[in-house]
Amino acid sequence: MNPASATHDIPAGELHAWLVPLDDDCVDEADWYDVLDPAERSRARRYAFVHLRRRYVAAHAALRGVLGHVLGLAPERVAIVTGADGKPALGAGLPPLQFNLSHSGGMAVVALSGEGSVGVDVEYCAPQPRLPLLVARYFSALEQEAFWRLDDAQRLPGFYRWWTCKEACLKATGHGLRYPLDGFSVEFRPGFAPRVLQAEDALAGLRLAPLVFEEPGWCGTVALASHNTPNTPVPRMRRWSWHGWRM
Repeated sequence: MNPASATHDIPAGELHAWLVPLDDDCVDEADWYDVLDPAERSRARRYAFVHLRRRYVAAHAALRGVLGHVLGLAPERVAIVTGADGKPALGAGLPPLQFNLSHSGGMAVVALSGEGSVGVDVEYCAPQPRLPLLVARYFSALEQEAFWRLDDAQRLPGFYRWWTCKEACLKATGHGLRYPLDGFSVEFRPGFAPRVLQAEDALAGLRLAPLVFEEPGWCGTVALASHNTPNTPVPRMRRWSWHGWRM
């Protein structure tokens, strides 16, 4: 889709996701760096490895670039504040656009919503030699039973579907990892739509939408927290790419 058609007026029932490749050698890192606020620049300087610093700078510059494009502002004029729960939000005087950022390896995703708090998680599906220990420690009893019923070949992608669902939920509500991962259950089995199965009220109304990637080996989920009932349809996902055009 042509990026110029984007607007901050995101219709109800839609989620917008911008996929951002972070290892674009055609872009000058200094251009990205100039877009960041002082706190982001300070954090970037603390990275010991150049490629990790570059990816951090690229992801956060892209976030401001996407928000600026959607809102009709220069990226450096996008004011981002942090709430008491640590969840970032647009500053005073800007439209009530909800957003969230996730990055893993050389990929970032910016999720946008106009109707409720949003959370996103993207992960590269690397091998997990400690998979049984992670399942035993962090999965709920319901999830453990479902996981061990999967075929061997389904378990690693199933783990990442589970992880991105959980992370997206906790980011949407602002709980972060302060909330125990085994304190609620999600549907992550192949062939089933992701959704919250068992949870307290704070998480029960979340709606989940999977991300689809052109390249294999990636998994992602977007969660939307809104005042709709749990039976409200899953939001329609619309995707753009930030690759190949500049701020």
